[in-house]
Amino acid sequence: MTPALKKLVESTQAAAPRGGAPEPQALLSAIRGSLFDLDLLADEHRRANPDTYTRHVLYADPHGLFTILAIVWSPGQGSPVHAHHTWCAVGVYAGELTETFFRITPGDVQPRVVREVQRGPGDSCFDSGRDGIHRIENRSCELAISIHVYGVGADRITTGVNRVYPVAA
Repeated sequence: MTPALKKLVESTQAAAPRGGAPEPQALLSAIRGSLFDLDLLADEHRRANPDTYTRHVLYADPHGLFTILAIVWSPGQGSPVHAHHTWCAVGVYAGELTETFFRITPGDVQPRVVREVQRGPGDSCFDSGRDGIHRIENRSCELAISIHVYGVGADRITTGVNRVYPVAA
């Protein structure tokens, strides 16, 4: 574990204490404090997959309280439209990402776009895991990397994080 990752882990542990609710501002501070540390990621955590965005687990809390990921986005790659089952803090480490927010109201068949935000290195956001619906995409011509801290153990990263919504093609 690099010193920068150790610092992020310790800050996250303080911001998301065992048996307590996460503190959004403290989580954002923890993420922001790591986004300019060049030694945060090892070379293997910067590797992309040409077919889909790539998740690299950086740290899994032994009590299953949270998991820290680096997600590598090649140009043109994006997530599905989704909401989270848990809280999540995200920061852009490298490149630029577009976050599109959606809303679904009674009677809607599919979520509707509400707004878009461009996020560059150092930008961060927090989702409580209640009502936010969004999609993250790399619309640039360069590789992008984001750091995500999810309020679930590593064993639930693929099943306990996203609630995916169908959208028209």
